[in-house]
Amino acid sequence: MVLLISLISLSGILCAQKDMMDNFFNRYSGEEGFTTVTINGDLLGFLSKIDDDPDLDRIANKVTGIRIISTEKETPHRDVNFYAELRDDIRKGGYEELMTVKDSDDDVVIMVKTSGRTIREVLLVASGKNQTVIQIKGSLNEEDLDHLSRSHIDGLEYLEELEKAGK
Repeated sequence: MVLLISLISLSGILCAQKDMMDNFFNRYSGEEGFTTVTINGDLLGFLSKIDDDPDLDRIANKVTGIRIISTEKETPHRDVNFYAELRDDIRKGGYEELMTVKDSDDDVVIMVKTSGRTIREVLLVASGKNQTVIQIKGSLNEEDLDHLSRSHIDGLEYLEELEKAGK
């Protein structure tokens, strides 16, 4: 009986963690002033076949999905701060912070969820002048993050900072 209650509790916790990012993306999806993009792994595989991008070729079969949400530059969003909104959920969600990049316009935090040496999720949150969240799921390693940073996906250039820092 105790085992059954423990399993039910654990499944509720896991669903809550999974739903955290789903809820976040759903909250802004389709709202005026926000752009959301979802790319599934199959599309990346297709794109790697038609695009002459060797970095995309190397990671296409390892990424199961990419989700991006960003504020549109034409619409000011002074009351929106993606990092502040996600901060508590990120702490509870088991993310490990890899790097923080601060400049005059934006603060960028790059976090990962791992299983052993495998990176299961990369979460990039940019706040400041530009608000952006990029979630990448798959079965990746550190070298794959380097290839992701050089692919032609806007926002992932921040991952180059990891290579520079030797992470």
